[in-house]
Amino acid sequence: MKKLLTGFLFLLLISSCSKFGRLQKSDNIDLKREGAYAYYDKKDFFRASTLLESIIPLLKGTENAEKAEFIYAMCQYELRLLESASFYFDYFLETYPRSIYAEEALYMNALSQYENTPDFYLDQGGTDKAILALENYINRYPDSEEKRKICQDMISRLNERLERKDFENARIFHQIMEHKSAIIALANFAKDYPDSPYKEEALYLRVLSAFQLARNSTDAKKPERFRQTVDFYTTFADSFPKSKKLKELESVYDYASRQIAQVKNDVK
Repeated sequence: MKKLLTGFLFLLLISSCSKFGRLQKSDNIDLKREGAYAYYDKKDFFRASTLLESIIPLLKGTENAEKAEFIYAMCQYELRLLESASFYFDYFLETYPRSIYAEEALYMNALSQYENTPDFYLDQGGTDKAILALENYINRYPDSEEKRKICQDMISRLNERLERKDFENARIFHQIMEHKSAIIALANFAKDYPDSPYKEEALYLRVLSAFQLARNSTDAKKPERFRQTVDFYTTFADSFPKSKKLKELESVYDYASRQIAQVKNDVK
């Protein structure tokens, strides 16, 4: 029985391959087109894409071109050729702006870009473009409630990625001990993202950067920079009174306060 089943599956595979081969070699455009749609319906996106690719140039200007080009773009997406998919959805929209597939093409273009965005530590140019594409869909089709909600969720996730990128860019100045740049970058991050989950870490690192800058400064600059350290500590303590990092920063605050007091005593 097992051998019989294996033989049947083998014959089925041979039949399927030979059918596809005949379609590839066929000069009948309609036959190829219908065959491509049949493969697409069966989720055989590679064969559907291969057949459509060979006939789309021949369908230009005909009533069948619109659907064929949309299905071809869908095949690129299903095959996870996301950059190619975005390109063909965009081309489709330029060619057929009033198509019955226009809304779906605009959404799929944005989705393709979203799924092709890079990890946060890489250049985020693609993320910015994906956000614009998602916003474009929302603006064009505000009544599409379900997809609008999906797009808004995707935009939120992409904005979180940009936020993480900006935080890491600011933190790296502290890590490489560029303390002046770290103070500015971390302050800007906290200002730009007041509700960020990284704000506590940003203000914490700002205190440490200011402290290290003060300790490594000339005697003439130390008083001002230790006062800045105290100010940053106060801001952190006011913003995060229950932070576990406060205990560590208290020693920084005490040291900076003693240095300021020492300068006042020396002046007297």
